[in-house]
Parts: sequence; structure tokens; C-alpha cells
Amino acid sequence: MLTLHQAGLTSTPALAPMNGEIHPGELLAIVGPNGAGKSTLLSMLSGYRRCEQGTVQLDGRLLDEWEITALASRRALVAQQEPVGFDWRVEELVCLGSNPDKALIAELLDDLDLVPLAKRSVLSLSGGERQRVMIARGACQLLSRRSDAARDGGLLLLDEPTSALDIGQQQRLMRQLRTWATRHHMAIVCVLHDLNLAGTYADYVWLLQKGQRIAHGKPHDVLVPASIADVYEAELQALTSQTTSTPLLALMR
Repeated sequence: MLTLHQAGLTSTPALAPMNGEIHPGELLAIVGPNGAGKSTLLSMLSGYRRCEQGTVQLDGRLLDEWEITALASRRALVAQQEPVGFDWRVEELVCLGSNPDKALIAELLDDLDLVPLAKRSVLSLSGGERQRVMIARGACQLLSRRSDAARDGGLLLLDEPTSALDIGQQQRLMRQLRTWATRHHMAIVCVLHDLNLAGTYADYVWLLQKGQRIAHGKPHDVLVPASIADVYEAELQALTSQTTSTPLLALMR
């Protein structure tokens, strides 16, 4: 479990202190307009940017007290743009830095529709294909290092994981993330721009604006059309969803 106690950042870009818990088996969506602090918050949750106020703890230990290798077995971050660097094959890049068995690699490739690309060079892939490869690599990092004593599948942090995907792949990815959360008892945090994806698939939503978390809770309590229209300075209309209690949001012409 990841725990925030008055955790914040004072240097630019700053984040106002916030409290919260992220539990195994849950999918949390972080939303907000451009420049709201979403990626900055994700960096603080991962430990790449050290908390400057309050504390962030993983499994009851401060993030900066973790040894790097041990932390890598419990937390993985997939940034917006992940440089590849070398002409890896997809199956090689997925397990880079890990030592997974063949069954896990096959499972992750299948989960993210990557089996036909397994022998392809990563440099030959489209942006959306490469994005799915990096997400598979993040999951492999956690699951291949999972100890017998671990009670859950760790913390997977994803910065705009659907940004390069078509709508079908967006849906399949979000469904798969929900499956991982349940199957592996994994805590998953996604920065999302698509509020309808957040409302449909997330257990909880944190809404950021100008470096502050201004609302958090269940999607139907946070993604209120009037409030969202004000935060995003957009003209919206609410549509009724047949599958979720959260209103679907559409731009007005």
C-alpha cells in the first residue's frame, strides 16, 4: 500500500500537501487540465522526485529509505515517452532488467496483443505499439521480481498510457489493467486525459488543478459535469451511460 501524509513539493513545479492511500487491487485515475501537476504527482509517488513536505510510504517504509533494487520489485513507472536506445526485439525489451520465466512473458504479450510483434524490432513499431510494449515491460518488472512473501503485485504507475492508442486499444488496455488489478492484486495508478475512460474503469479519481488536488473519491462523485466544465474551462453536456453510474461527458458544439 502507498500512503501519503501531507505529502507535497515546494520547488517548481510545486504540489500542495495531500493525504491519501492507494491500495492493492485498485485502479486510481489522476485527471486534470494541462499543467495541473499530474505527471509531477506521479513522479513523487514513484520516488523519482523526492517528497519535500510530509511523507510518502510504500509498505510502511519511506520511499527514500528503500534500496533501489528492492524498490524496483515493488514499484514500476512507465513515463509518457520511454527512450528505447537499442534495436531490441519486443520480447527482449519486455523482460529487460528482469528474469521472467517464459510463461510470464507469453502471458503479458498476449494480454496486450503483442504476440504478433514479439520478434519485431521495437524501432519498427508505431507509437501505440511501442506504448503497449513499455506497459508490458513495467508489469514484467513487478511480476517477475515478486517474492513468495509478497501479498500483492506491487504498484504500477502509468503516465498517459492511452495517449497513442486508438479507441479500441484504449478500451482493451483499460480492461486489461482492471484484470491485472484483480488477478495480481496490483495497485495501478494512471494519469488520464480521457475523463470517460477514468469514469468507466477507475475505482477512484483524483482531480488536480494548478498543483492542488481539488477533489477525490469515486468517479461519480468527482467527475461531476458542472465542476469538470469549470476546471477545464470547457462547455460540456452529460450523457447517460448504460454501464456505469458516472455521466459520460461530451463537448458541446
